[in-house]
Amino acid sequence: MTSCSGINEYEQVHENIVRLDSCSYEMEYKVISNKNENIYKIKVTANTKDGYMVEFLEPENMKRIVTRYNEDEAEQENTTIKDKITIVDTERFDYNVLMLSNFKKIYMQQDKVEINKLKSGNLNVNLFVPNGNYYFNKQEIIFDVKDKQPIQMNIYNEDNQKTIEGKIYNVLLEKDI
Repeated sequence: MTSCSGINEYEQVHENIVRLDSCSYEMEYKVISNKNENIYKIKVTANTKDGYMVEFLEPENMKRIVTRYNEDEAEQENTTIKDKITIVDTERFDYNVLMLSNFKKIYMQQDKVEINKLKSGNLNVNLFVPNGNYYFNKQEIIFDVKDKQPIQMNIYNEDNQKTIEGKIYNVLLEKDI
């Protein structure tokens, strides 16, 4: 016998997306251009009331850079020399494609969203980026089949070519932080 009251895997992915505005994670991502590929590693901490913070972990020459985003501004700090700059143009940060919290924001604005099962058993969600540009047109998040946590984020251009490929690690949702 099966129970109809249990949460299915699609609902579990949805519930985890809804909680992405209060989480922390690490991401190793590759920016792909027609000339080269650059790899970065960041740590992101998102909080519904404080915005989010991005700390570069790699490459070594960027390791000292920390950026804090909130509703009104972005502040970037070079922690080595204690220098800060503030940018007050929030529209530029509304849909930062590397932030899971912003993926949630776009997801919640959709009338209809499909959660698809991949051959691997993992699940994915694809969304078009509002006010995106040629290079940042579509965003895909892949969720692990076992725990329904995000494990990969890909960004595609208007020609459906991958421009950013990211692997997501150490996801902690608000209840786990």
